[in-house]
Amino acid sequence: MKYTFPFLLLIVLIACNPAKRAATPAPSKPVPAKPGRTPVDTLRWTTPANPKPPIGLPDKNTTKPGDKPRPSGDTYTIAYLLPFLTGQFDGTKVPDKSGLALQFYAGSQLALEEISTLGGINLNVDVYDTETSDEDFQRLYYKPRFDKAQVYIGPVRSSQVSLLAEKTRENRRILVSPESPNMDLTSRNPGFIQTNPSLRAHCAAIAKYVRKKSKAEDVVLVCKAKEADRLPFFHDANPSGKFNELIMPDAAANFDNTDLKKYLKYGRTAVFILPTWASQDFVMSFLRKLSAVKGSNRVEVYGMPQWMGYSQIDPEFLINLNVHVSSASFVNRDTEASKKFERSYFERFGTVPNDDAYNGYDVTMFTGSMLRRFGLSFPERIPRETFTGLSRKFQFAPVGVEGNVDYVENTFVYILKFDQFNYVPVE
Repeated sequence: MKYTFPFLLLIVLIACNPAKRAATPAPSKPVPAKPGRTPVDTLRWTTPANPKPPIGLPDKNTTKPGDKPRPSGDTYTIAYLLPFLTGQFDGTKVPDKSGLALQFYAGSQLALEEISTLGGINLNVDVYDTETSDEDFQRLYYKPRFDKAQVYIGPVRSSQVSLLAEKTRENRRILVSPESPNMDLTSRNPGFIQTNPSLRAHCAAIAKYVRKKSKAEDVVLVCKAKEADRLPFFHDANPSGKFNELIMPDAAANFDNTDLKKYLKYGRTAVFILPTWASQDFVMSFLRKLSAVKGSNRVEVYGMPQWMGYSQIDPEFLINLNVHVSSASFVNRDTEASKKFERSYFERFGTVPNDDAYNGYDVTMFTGSMLRRFGLSFPERIPRETFTGLSRKFQFAPVGVEGNVDYVENTFVYILKFDQFNYVPVE
């Protein structure tokens, strides 16, 4: 069946009428509920009669010492928490800000259907609308089925993630955070899984990549004073040497009075890293100045994911200055797997999947794969596991000090180079 996105949102809205749910005793300090504002779309997937071999199931080549096969048919409840903004839906026009939730959920649906055909586990899936405010979000806690979930995927807003992280830590549940790459959302919470790499992970990935080719003395970190707290992330990832630093005043609008020539050395590649994204004009000013003074010297420039959305930078600068950016994801739409996903997505929903749809698919496939292999103990196992999706890779590491795990973070970051008017992964 083919769905259009307004119809998909309508399905979510209709399926969530709170009047159809049984009431539960009020908590000691209840938050008054708003009728019709906390949608829950419940799906149940069962194991087929003749399941195919599941993706990620251990075999003689991948089984680790101590791994035990998971029994077939285990049942888990997953809750998705996404900002559908159904309270703003007028029956015809989809709220602009609900696009992320719709794309993510639609991609997740395709993954859930695939997990169902693979077999090995059964999933009960509830979908909640987090709306916009933290007050609306906290009302979800008192819905009859909310605490039945063993794994939560979402929400999107950092403040809501922090609130749910506290709740899931107390209840010993698993929280998979697919969007907010914040390093300060939770602590002492080993069941918290951050699939979107943090700024620290992006900085470390860039530092490690440039050090494979360049000496520390040829690398310059460039930023404004208010962004200088990001520079230690690069130095921490490069214990064998210290990078140069060029810290500009916060009021600086350009590099007209800045000497960049002193960093250029004959026969050497000068590497400039800019962990900045707030001002496209600031970045463009740097590229313009470097282009004017570099002459025949070879240079490379490394920036942040947000640069890919900049519209005012001349592609000639990106090519001539060998501009690279870090990215949590990369979709190669020429692969057969991507083409199959896009066909299925369009046939089902009548629109083209964006990066959020790919993210929903990958996060769901990852979660299903880990549940199939390790059950609810998978958070403590994933630092030894890797998983490759359609748009991103998952390679986790625990975050914490002195053996105390605050959370588990995906540290895999792509380094993309601008080439042929597109950003492509470096080899």
